[in-house]
Amino acid sequence: MVNNMSDYMVPYNEKERMKKLELFDLLNLSKDSQLDVFTETACLISGCQNALIAIMESETQMIQSCIGISLDKVDRKNTVCQYSVATGHTIVINDTLSDERSSGNPLIIEAGIRFYAGVPLLDDEGFALGTLCVFDYEPKSLSKEQISTLKKLGEAVTRLLMAKRKNVHAEYFQQIFTVSNNPICVLDDNLIIKDINPAFEKAFHLENNSRPYHLDFLKLLGDQSEDIKLKVKNFLQNGEELMLTTSTKMDESQQVIIEWYMKRNHSHSEIFCFGTNITQHIEEKLQLERSERRFKSFFENAIGLMSMHDMEGNILEVNRKGREIFIILKMKSRD
Repeated sequence: MVNNMSDYMVPYNEKERMKKLELFDLLNLSKDSQLDVFTETACLISGCQNALIAIMESETQMIQSCIGISLDKVDRKNTVCQYSVATGHTIVINDTLSDERSSGNPLIIEAGIRFYAGVPLLDDEGFALGTLCVFDYEPKSLSKEQISTLKKLGEAVTRLLMAKRKNVHAEYFQQIFTVSNNPICVLDDNLIIKDINPAFEKAFHLENNSRPYHLDFLKLLGDQSEDIKLKVKNFLQNGEELMLTTSTKMDESQQVIIEWYMKRNHSHSEIFCFGTNITQHIEEKLQLERSERRFKSFFENAIGLMSMHDMEGNILEVNRKGREIFIILKMKSRD
């Protein structure tokens, strides 16, 4: 099912498709010479003079590799590839002048293109990220074997694009994982620890533990409220993300308080836990509250008059002795 926009065709899941491109950093890409081997192979398979690999953005087709022509980008509304992206199917047009999808296309007419075949670059969820296409200047047809081979080539291109972007994400995550001052861990779907960063080790005193992995995350955190246990259970059953605060007693005098943000990875095979250690913040808050209570006790029970003022000198509060004095002065003024 496709939607007919004012200028071009889009798949019904266009918003999700664009989010996928953004997620894997496939937007605003420049040409990649490593992909040229695929476009050259596509020409050999099809017997065409031209081939290109492109990512289809919201309004622009960004060319990643091209053979036989020189292109950097094309308006989406002027591409024949829009139909392959919209349907998720391979599009073969044996004669562009006799097909309504291409007969009035200004680029097709201007370049004298008479044959087109486009293979969608489908990710593991079926989103069309772009196309691998071949085209030529004479009408022609492709055999089933040629089309099948082009599809397999498109699958290889997609795997390469996804792998490269995943590697970039993995390297970036690893940098954050290592240098972050906040505890981070990776869990499997049973909440068993697969990896932890140095800040996590420090927070839970695991620096000298030779086998910190394969521990149960909840057992490591210790006894938690029933509310937290229920939230975690619901998260494991059907949740994409979860935020909670845990308190772990390390010894008789120390506890660690962590705010956790838990999120499943894209394939739901792992759970990433990003923590913020708020132990010091909580302790400072408690110390401030204790100091305020001591001050209020001292203020209220002082043997002399004490008062608090704002910056303009207006009295905000007086202590018990002060109130007694004011009452006495008020009574005397009446006499």
